[in-house]
Amino acid sequence: MQRNQWVYLLYAMALVVTSTARAAQDYDQMSRQQLRALADQSRNAVATDGSEGWQVERVPVDQTIVEGNWNPVPFKPRFFDYPPALLEKRWPQLTRAIRVPYPSAAYLRARLERFPILKAELGPDFDDDYEALSAEILHAWRLFFRGDFRAAKEHGAKLGAFGKLPAYLSQCIYAVYLSETREEKIELLEDVANQITDYVDVLKAMKGEPAFQQDYMTMRLGYAFAIARIAEEATPLEAVMNNYMFKVAYAIDDTLAIDPEHPVALAMQAAMDANIIRYVGKLLGRLTFGARLSRVEEGFAAAFDQENDLAIVHYEYANSLIYINRDRDIYRALDAFNTAIGIHPVSAMEALDSMYASKRGREIQDYYLNYKNSFRSFERERREYMEETDENLYNVLRPPFLVSQYAQDQDAYIRTTQQ
Repeated sequence: MQRNQWVYLLYAMALVVTSTARAAQDYDQMSRQQLRALADQSRNAVATDGSEGWQVERVPVDQTIVEGNWNPVPFKPRFFDYPPALLEKRWPQLTRAIRVPYPSAAYLRARLERFPILKAELGPDFDDDYEALSAEILHAWRLFFRGDFRAAKEHGAKLGAFGKLPAYLSQCIYAVYLSETREEKIELLEDVANQITDYVDVLKAMKGEPAFQQDYMTMRLGYAFAIARIAEEATPLEAVMNNYMFKVAYAIDDTLAIDPEHPVALAMQAAMDANIIRYVGKLLGRLTFGARLSRVEEGFAAAFDQENDLAIVHYEYANSLIYINRDRDIYRALDAFNTAIGIHPVSAMEALDSMYASKRGREIQDYYLNYKNSFRSFERERREYMEETDENLYNVLRPPFLVSQYAQDQDAYIRTTQQ
């Protein structure tokens, strides 16, 4: 027994010692046994550390980046401005993707009185005026929907947990679609994940009470979104080694256990399976990570049954078709991108979703029509460019990455795009 413990300890130490080398190693250079061992280690770490997939410790974040200047949205915010009465009327439509309950005075009172720690963070000057608190939080949401993301962040962050929801959702959306560099994007998203660590104990308590499970689900899915977008900037091995993959999986499973018909959760689960299959194939994806090819099509179909006018779901569907079927489904994928582009947005977030769909669609079209190598080669060229320039390729303010031009003359392409 003692000998087995020493063997296990030596094996664990070997994994730690070689982690840096593995992060740099490409996934297709590893054997199936190595991948399965790494995946099992990651899964077990998330399952046995008591965190339930939550991030429970803050990670260092560069505050000069978090507090730096933010780019404005590339359209007039007044297009999506909703005064208080109209905001309440349009709330179900505006939140159909995230399913956030309307923060009325009664809603806030029930939660802050039930969980005193949430009330305490408002400070000693809070006088139980829930009507005033509701109005201020709704103003943060108004700023978010219209695309004044920095103003929404600063206003909502001062209003406790329910003000921080629009505040840090604003930071998430800004990080993904408007931040200039990968470094900035990751720092902003890590900062969002850090904020959630302050509420893990309260959220776990909410999960156990049916009256508050909707609140738990909203935060759970927001956390999954932030971690998933961080994982996108990592290599596949880094995503496993940092436990991103199983943290996201736990969060999605939690969300769907509460709301099995949540459109974005269904789409995220399907997209995650497609990404796994993209990197390790169908058989190893199922055996090692539990990814199922059938769940990709079924998950997106279920999401579309719930909400068929969310650009982000359509463009993730397009990406997933390419990941699992490559060129065989290229026309279906391009149709899905076009559907996302054509959806009429009702908020700044949705407008940015559609703008990114347009950018990504142009990248894929260029790959298919003008690039003579495989999709895997395209992805390697894209990552090489991203790592060389530190450009956030989700940024809708910048032109799409055109692999055919990059492959012809990498230095000239970089000089042109980085002017």
